[in-house]
Amino acid sequence: MDLSLVFIPCHMGSATVFKDQIAHFETHYPIHVADTFSHNTIQGMAEAALSRVSGQIIPIGLSMGGYVAMEMAHLAPKRLSGLVIMDSNPYAESEQRRQQRLAEHDLIHRGRYAGLTRAGVKQMISEDNFKNANLVEQIMAMVKQAGQAIYEAQMKAIIGRQDYMATLEKLLCPSLILYGSEDSVTPPKWHHDMASIIPQANLIEIPNAGHLITMEAPDQVTAHLNQFLDSIKYQASP
Repeated sequence: MDLSLVFIPCHMGSATVFKDQIAHFETHYPIHVADTFSHNTIQGMAEAALSRVSGQIIPIGLSMGGYVAMEMAHLAPKRLSGLVIMDSNPYAESEQRRQQRLAEHDLIHRGRYAGLTRAGVKQMISEDNFKNANLVEQIMAMVKQAGQAIYEAQMKAIIGRQDYMATLEKLLCPSLILYGSEDSVTPPKWHHDMASIIPQANLIEIPNAGHLITMEAPDQVTAHLNQFLDSIKYQASP
């Protein structure tokens, strides 16, 4: 089956968040990592990804990348052979969270941007994984490399995203939804909501992991992706 995998990073993330998955799949599929740094809307990120890859695709989005993946499903549903959403949220920004983000944005403009601190990392990953000093340093270095301008642009995109439940309800391709059992950023309920409305959904919880499952439990995530992709190839076989 001729198709490309489009990996879409989280807020302030890069290809680093998918490095283990890319290393595994790059010998089997054409790989594209979406450019989430050059646009300040989710739609712009999705349109750019769609324009840079031809043919059938499987978007694989983590957190903010999940919003972009769902936007791609909204814009070009017939091009999707599958959809993978990880640690994400199908709903538009709540007014309470919008106000919180705007307050954060105001602090940044007053010179209060500090990047991602260790306390911030602790909120993103599981308690056990926070003990992994190398993992913590990788996450902090990745966010530092992105910098303040990217932080602000992506925050604007996140605040302005649309609700994707209607798009998911009409989804014709198979989907895989993965989330960490200890994800406090995007709680399990939102993933169960998605699985309940997508016609062909496979919902999997990754134990002892938080919001960054591709880095916290890379082998498990890769194994589930491999099984999902194999099932799509099998369905497509004559």
